Amino acid sequence: MVPVYPKAVTALHQKTIRVQGFMMPLQVGEQQRHFLLSSVPLTCSFCIPGGPESMVEVHTKAPVKYSLGAVVVEGKFHVLQNDPYGLYYRITDGVGVK
Repeated sequence: MVPVYPKAVTALHQKTIRVQGFMMPLQVGEQQRHFLLSSVPLTCSFCIPGGPESMVEVHTKAPVKYSLGAVVVEGKFHVLQNDPYGLYYRITDGVGVK
């Protein structure tokens, strides 16, 4: 089973975009370089707030300070066709936007 994306979404593949969301850390510490952005805030540290369609995996060039509020990152957007982790979207070479 693989995801099917609308043309408007696939047109964003490999483009530089900005995404706003709520940080789900994947590392220990206040400064994060690898995290998930969720479309809704976390209600529990151990619960995923939505499905893969509501999250973007982010890898940044420089650390981004963890925040409970919404954050904005900019980077190269990837539409994933067959990710082994079940993710649909990824941003690489990201930077935090203030």
